[in-house]
Amino acid sequence: MANLDKDIEEKILAIVEKYQKENTKLLNYLITDDEITFFSPIANGSEITASDLQKVAEILNGSFEGMEIVNQEYRFKFKCGL
Repeated sequence: MANLDKDIEEKILAIVEKYQKENTKLLNYLITDDEITFFSPIANGSEITASDLQKVAEILNGSFEGMEIVNQEYRFKFKCGL
């Protein structure tokens, strides 16, 4: 399983942590080929805004591909150019 560079993780977490409950700083994701999916439990916070999704895409040198709700969690998919 591949992981993002710690610096990139910190930049993304700085954007998404405001959508999580206090003291929950979690960044759960899965990388497959050139796609990365971030997972966020619905009970953990609120849905991220379009502008912040674009910021995450820029950090990943990629593009936002879409969002879906599966099994009580948000799933945000990005094409990744890293």
